[in-house]
Amino acid sequence: MSQAGEVTDFTDIGVEFLLLCDGAQVVGGKLYVLGGAWDRLQFPSYPQTYPMGLAFGVRVPWTESNRAHTFAIRGVNADGDAELFKAEGQFEVGRPPGTPRGMSQLFQVALQVPLPVPAPGSYAIEAVLDDGKARRVTPYFAVQVP
Repeated sequence: MSQAGEVTDFTDIGVEFLLLCDGAQVVGGKLYVLGGAWDRLQFPSYPQTYPMGLAFGVRVPWTESNRAHTFAIRGVNADGDAELFKAEGQFEVGRPPGTPRGMSQLFQVALQVPLPVPAPGSYAIEAVLDDGKARRVTPYFAVQVP
């Protein structure tokens, strides 16, 4: 703490986590995840569509609260030239009563996405905030099994 009642905290908005899972929900400010943190899919044949859950968390600093922000989440192939899906939205985090001055907040989203997997190979999920102000990439792999 720098002064009485003031919290020294993050100054830039950022993607705190981007978690691949089988299912996710945000309830009462808590994230519930089923089959989380995977980075590999295995199928005997391709193409496939996988019912993926996606958990996404944004750290919003005090100075970025009470402002509109945008996000875009997309699935891409390893080269980034083929888009598998895209989800976009806007959010605004207010300052609840009693929030200490300077304290950041966590904004969370849980999505269920039909993930196309055209062939074995390397892929990634990319999250971008405010047209590139912050970015996070989570890679995953698809392999063929007998």
